[in-house]
Amino acid sequence: MEKKRKIIQVYAVIVNVIAIITIIISATSLISAVIDRNDPMYAGYNNNADLSSFDKYKLDVLSTTQKDAAFIPSDEEIQDMYEAAKEYWINKINHETFRTITVSSVIIVLCIVLFGFHWWLAKKYG
Repeated sequence: MEKKRKIIQVYAVIVNVIAIITIIISATSLISAVIDRNDPMYAGYNNNADLSSFDKYKLDVLSTTQKDAAFIPSDEEIQDMYEAAKEYWINKINHETFRTITVSSVIIVLCIVLFGFHWWLAKKYG
């Protein structure tokens, strides 16, 4: 009977340690997603044109079109391209951060429940 109690205690402690580690990892993802959601223009890695300002975007577009001088867009077309790219980037980051916040929150809640149950189990058989 004593051996069974020790096995249950060891199991409960191992699950509690894993739950704590998972909470820490999920919390870092959650915090990063909240920070990125507050400023989506600077979140993640955008390998495309620089969207921080219209002038930088225009410079990027014009430098790529200089190689192919057959078509040079007007300022209005570049402005429309900039607004579309900016809107796409913001929507993309908002979706990614919402997903990360949701998943991390659910994992944290599940880990807290697991931790609480296994803490109770360890105390009961301790």
